Amino acid sequence: MMVEEKPRLARLTAILTQLQSRRILTASELARKHRVSVRTIYRDIRTLEKSGVPIITEEGKGYSLMEGYSLPPIMFTEAEANALLMAEQLILTNKDQSLVDQYQQAITKIKSVLNHGQQEKTAFLSERIQIRNNSKDIKTSDYLIQLQSAIANFFVVRITYIAPEQGESQRKIEPFALYTTQDNWILVAYCRLRQDFRAFRLDRIQSLFTSSESFTPHSLTLAEYMEQCRENWKNTPDIQLSLAEDTFALNQQSQDMQEVQIEPFHLIGIAVRTTNQDGQAAKDIGTLWAKFQADKVAEHIPHKSSPEIYSLYTDYEGDHTQPYSVVLGCKVDKLEKIPEGMIAKSFEGGKYLKTSAKGDLMKGVVVNKWMEIWNSELDRSFTADFEVYGEKALNPADAEVDFFIAVH
Repeated sequence: MMVEEKPRLARLTAILTQLQSRRILTASELARKHRVSVRTIYRDIRTLEKSGVPIITEEGKGYSLMEGYSLPPIMFTEAEANALLMAEQLILTNKDQSLVDQYQQAITKIKSVLNHGQQEKTAFLSERIQIRNNSKDIKTSDYLIQLQSAIANFFVVRITYIAPEQGESQRKIEPFALYTTQDNWILVAYCRLRQDFRAFRLDRIQSLFTSSESFTPHSLTLAEYMEQCRENWKNTPDIQLSLAEDTFALNQQSQDMQEVQIEPFHLIGIAVRTTNQDGQAAKDIGTLWAKFQADKVAEHIPHKSSPEIYSLYTDYEGDHTQPYSVVLGCKVDKLEKIPEGMIAKSFEGGKYLKTSAKGDLMKGVVVNKWMEIWNSELDRSFTADFEVYGEKALNPADAEVDFFIAVH
């Protein structure tokens, strides 16, 4: 009898603790947690009620403690106290200052309920534990706790954000979720400026203000969002830093982007100067393609080294929001003769990311791919980018186009 009563007493105490830590718990959850039947949980709840614990049963939902009811301070086992100590050492190395500050305040309260023996042991252990991550104690953000509150309360947040290629911008966002990759905290939020979900690195947020305006919670779950990322980018956004930290966002965006080194080459073709403002580029590039095909430009280019058509974007005045030139043409072995009405470009080559787009060219597959690139945080150099239209692009209804993006 004593062998059976001891685990039940421990289970009753644990159920009380769990009820205090959660607003509502179901019998099924408790049964799974303690590896007993649901009927056993029913009996345990009745036992607690008879002992005077005010448990409220919500039909179809579960159990909760009456609001205002509190239990005596919880005592921790030695293993639990040691686990909390280890968590403290891990948190102290985190790069978000607000998380460190709030956890230290919380752990101080927790340590206050430890008995003297536990306090002495944890103090001793703290001197024998060292976490080597972030050894220089670098703090890059101070917004994590504030954003947690905004997520939980569905508050609209205004931020000043700096993206490497786009500069500073003001955003109104609906915070959705947080995740971390090697101490880099990422906020997933619905951006009202972009009218879509975006990922924001906390270390690039320059200022943050939580407004009193609330938003309707998104029906999308974090698991569904991650699955959409896998579908869109063929890769979960939560990947390791394979390069330096300043290329984190570049790697975060897409593992289907392969790093390549492009050798210098020459190009001859026709060109136009344009801008992405107000959709002007779509019109100008469409006209350029029409001329290229109508005039059979490729057939008149001398000294071609390959039959592929190149769409080269170069002479940027700044980033993709500033004017630039588009050259449609073919690679050539030499620039001895430039046909009238055409131009020549000598391309220096360099470090590039290669990706591709597949689909119907008449349905904007290329434009959509560029929009993804523009809205990403790739560390672009804006020297010259290009697309290559080869054999796989001969069928416009089911084409595959390679993209090469110059990066630092």
